[in-house]
Amino acid sequence: MRQRGFTLIELMLVLVIAALLMLIAVPSFSTFMARQQLAGDVNQLQSVMTFARSEAIKQRQPITVKFSPPNELNATRRPEACSDASWCFWAESSQDDGEASVMRAGQTAKITQPKDNFSIVFESLGDAHFSDCDDGNGQCVIALAPTDSGDDSDPVTITVRETGSLHKDTAQ
Repeated sequence: MRQRGFTLIELMLVLVIAALLMLIAVPSFSTFMARQQLAGDVNQLQSVMTFARSEAIKQRQPITVKFSPPNELNATRRPEACSDASWCFWAESSQDDGEASVMRAGQTAKITQPKDNFSIVFESLGDAHFSDCDDGNGQCVIALAPTDSGDDSDPVTITVRETGSLHKDTAQ
């Protein structure tokens, strides 16, 4: 009578092959996840800035998008939606009583340029004015990078021009 089943050598060979496949797949998956997180951060930032510009045009009043670095103890109030562990950005409009109303907020893990607090004000015609961000050419360049500093992914830059237009550039 013939016995059915696997020998110990066959099982060990399958385990070795599975381990080799895992060694190849795990780093690729973590790079994929870092790129997806960066793409989500870029989309959220573009969404908040596009919203602020359209609201400035619609309401015919300035809308400010403020940026605050992580763990920054500053006089600027961060919205409750922002954690202290990441960059926070939010669109706010001035009220008649001088109090600012947060309209939309977002977070991103890592902004590499500029390094400190800055803001972009969209005026009623859609044009933009910069505070602590102007590169001298009439535009503000915001660079977002993956959270993992060992990741070889290139940063994504969003350029805001004085006209209020946004341009996303991925270095490849």
